[in-house]
Formats: sequence, structure tokens, C-alpha cells
Amino acid sequence: MRHDCLLLLCLSLLPFLHVEGERRAVHLSWEDKLIKRMLARYKARGKFGRPVMHYNDTMNVNFMIQLVQIMDLDEKNQVLTLNVWDRYTWFDIHLQWDPEQFGGVDQIRVPSDKVWIPDVRLYNYADSRLEEHRDALVVVTYNGSILWMPQAIYRSSCEIDVQGFPFDIQSCELKFGSWTYDGNKVDLNLLVNEDHDPNKIDMSAYVESNSWKIIDAPAKKRVQLYTCCPNEPFVDLAFTLVFQRRATFYNYILILPCILLTSITLVLFWIPPESPAKLMLGISIFVAFFLLLLLMESNLPPAATTVPLLGTYYCLNMILITLSSFLNAFVVYMSFYGARRPVPRVIKKVLFGFFGGLLCMDNLVRPYREQQERAGSGGEGVRLGKRLPQQECTRFLGVNGDNTTTGSGSGGGGGGSGGGSNKWTGGGGMGESRAPTDILVTVSRPGSGTGGGDEQTNQLALINYHLTELMDFVKRYKERLHEKDRRERMVREWKAAGLVFDRIFFVVYIIAIITSLCVLMPLLTMGHELQNRH
Repeated sequence: MRHDCLLLLCLSLLPFLHVEGERRAVHLSWEDKLIKRMLARYKARGKFGRPVMHYNDTMNVNFMIQLVQIMDLDEKNQVLTLNVWDRYTWFDIHLQWDPEQFGGVDQIRVPSDKVWIPDVRLYNYADSRLEEHRDALVVVTYNGSILWMPQAIYRSSCEIDVQGFPFDIQSCELKFGSWTYDGNKVDLNLLVNEDHDPNKIDMSAYVESNSWKIIDAPAKKRVQLYTCCPNEPFVDLAFTLVFQRRATFYNYILILPCILLTSITLVLFWIPPESPAKLMLGISIFVAFFLLLLLMESNLPPAATTVPLLGTYYCLNMILITLSSFLNAFVVYMSFYGARRPVPRVIKKVLFGFFGGLLCMDNLVRPYREQQERAGSGGEGVRLGKRLPQQECTRFLGVNGDNTTTGSGSGGGGGGSGGGSNKWTGGGGMGESRAPTDILVTVSRPGSGTGGGDEQTNQLALINYHLTELMDFVKRYKERLHEKDRRERMVREWKAAGLVFDRIFFVVYIIAIITSLCVLMPLLTMGHELQNRH
């Protein structure tokens, strides 16, 4: 029992004895000793003051960014998001040592929050986060040279120009500078590296973006004097990214539907104005262009100072389609209700006389133009052709112009010169006729001619009565036909005017399309030239 207790006691004390042995066996390397010494020295002096010998000395800091990826460009909020590696170099006189005194150690790594680091900030930041950098150690060389390469994700404000959307070229600037020190205290310079041009952003680790093509990435140093501090120059480093949008995706959702809708719009002008399908097709195309406009607007900033040329092209199409639909409704209305009055002479002269020949529509407008010319010449042929049919017929039957019979004089010439002439038709004109009994009574009055002449006169009077009724019916029917032809001719004139208006809008639409292509194609060509150049 006693032996078991001793054994358990020894086993319980064994871990403590092992730890104590390890503590006695700890051996610090020269690097550990050096790091502890440097940090102890820095802790004694503090990390807030500039590591310079004298207060008036200038601290030189070299800075460069190495672009890794364009993460996003938010056009609506005008914010550019970049994944970069910052690279800082400077000299710290408090972090120097002799490598021979520390076993040949010439380089150490220490936490960045234990030593002084420059307060370089992104001036045009647009970020809600408190920190932009990830923690990274500072590489210190024995001569006091320090290299610090933290990873960072920057979100900067960028003015977006959408005039050439989706073939637009954007230019965004990242402005870095010391937030509290002027140029006399901390002087910023571009970091010179043998691997890349010092006047450009380091692109050696860049990952190609699917949405943007980088054209240029210049970097430059600027010194500015402000009115508040004329003796304190403030230094900043400006890194500019010039990149173009890859328009392959937008070619399928914005450009190709636009081309197809434009082709359908050309067909719209070929449909006759009185067809209901023309108005329906015009409204459908208008809605389609409006949907494309909304789709394009969803990718643009809501308060853009410029309007995209593609959006202007959409609006131009919508305006022309609206005018064409309005013209179509107007022509249909005039075809059904506008036949009460003819086309005004001025409109006919302009449309049929000028635009008809200019737009190669002579076959359509020639009848109306010739009719207008005949109407303007006086219409003598029309007036000569208005001789009354009844008068022609009475002449053929041997009746005088005063509607008296010429054959009655042979039967009783004396009676013809008596108290009343042997009249068998009323003198009331074309539309007035008399009953056969009245005619017979008139021609059988005493004193008139008797015998065979009376019977012949009665027959002629009866024939004249029926012929008068027939002529009246023919006249009224002819007037109705003339009125019908006049209305149909006015309807055809209005339809012809609508066709001429349609052809005018068709030509205007073709000119607008060609002009818009002449404006858009140079932008596309310029973008490809810049891509090939860089």
C-alpha cells in the first residue's frame, strides 16, 4: 500500500520536473537576442516620433503599390475596389546594429505595431471599414533599412464617364500622402525597382480581369501648396489606372438586340398606314427599346453628368417610332373621317410636287399632281361637258329650245300663232315634269291643229314625259356616283399623303442610323487601337 502511494506521487510530479528541465535547457539564438534588444530599445524611446537624429531632418519614405486584381467598379456608387500589395521603404536610425556582434545576423522581422511606420493614407477613400491593411511584419536590415509590404484592399472614389458606354474608357486615380506630416517632415517618393518602370504601377502580379482591360497605369509625385500653410509643401503620390470595359457581354444584351430592333423598325415603315398591325408593331418596338434603356440604366450611376450615346440612340429610335405611330393613327383617322374635305392645296403641292419626285414616288403621286394641274388650268373641258342630256334629246326629237313642237305647225299653222302656243312641256326646267293628262288637254285645246297632227303631238308628249323622268334619274345617279368618286379620291389622296410622310420618316430614320453609327464606330475603333497599342 505504501509503495503504491509513492508510485502515484512520482507520476504526478513527473510533468513538473520535465518542464523545469526544459526551462533550464532554453537557448536563445542570435536572432532572438537581437530582436529582444531592438524591441527593448524601441520601447524605451517610443514609436511615435520620427526616427531621425534632429527635429529639422526630413524623413524620406519610398512608396509603390503592386496591383493584384481589379475586384469591382461600382458605377452606380462610383467606387473602385482594388486588391494591392503596398511596398514601403525608409531608414530608421534606431534599428541599426553590427552583424558581427550578433553572430552574422543582418536581417530580422518585427511586428509593425512595435516600431514607427509612416502614416500614409489614401486621400480619396470611399470605405466604411476602419482598417485597410492586413497585419504584416516589418523586415529590418542591419543598416537601418526597413521594408514593409502589407496587403491591402482599397476602395477609392472614381468619377465615372459613361458617354461611351459600353465601349467606355475609365480613368481612376488613387492619391496617397502623409496625413499629418508635410513635405519638410516626411518626403514621399516613388519606389524605384529594377523590375519595372518607376513611373508606372507595378503590374508583375496582376491577375487579368474579365470585365476590364488595363490600358495604362502611370504614377507621379506631386507637391502642392495650400493657402493655409504656404511654407509647408504637402507631397502626394498619384497612381492612375486607365482601363477599358470589355464589351463582349454587353454586345449580346444591349448591342445585338438594338440592331435587331432597328431592323424591325425599318420594316415598320413598309407597312401601309391603314393597317392596324403597323400601330401594334410600333408600340411593341417602343416597349422593347424602353426595356433596353432600363437595362442599360441599371449599370450606370444614377446622377451621371453625361448621357451615354447608346442611350441617346435608344431615345432617338423611340422618338421616331412615336412619330411614326402618331402619323399612322392620323392617317387612319383621316381615311375614315377626314374625307369630308380634301387635302389642302399647300400640303398637296409640297408632298406631291416636291417630296414625291425627291423620294422616287412618281408612280404614286403623278395622278394627284396631274389632277391638281388640270384644276389649276381652269377646267374648260369640264364646263363644256355639262350640257343637259334632256336638251340634247329634245333636239334629236325635233323640239325647239323653248320646248315647243316643230311638227305642230304643219297640222295647224294658224293655231300655232293663236292665243297660246302648243306647249306640251312645262317651262320649269329639267327637274319639272307634267302629267300626261295635262299634256293631252293642252295639245287638244280649241283652235289648235286637228287631225293626224294631234295624235302625233300626243305621242311625242308622252315620250317626252318618260324621257324626262329617265333623265332625272340618270342625273341623280350620276351625282351620287360623282360624290362617291370624290370621297374615294379624297381618301386615296390622304392615304397617298400618309405614304409620302412614311417615306419621309423612313429616310430620316436611315439618316439617323447612319449618323449614329458614324459616331459610335470611331469610339469602338479608338478603343481597339488603344488596346492594341498597350
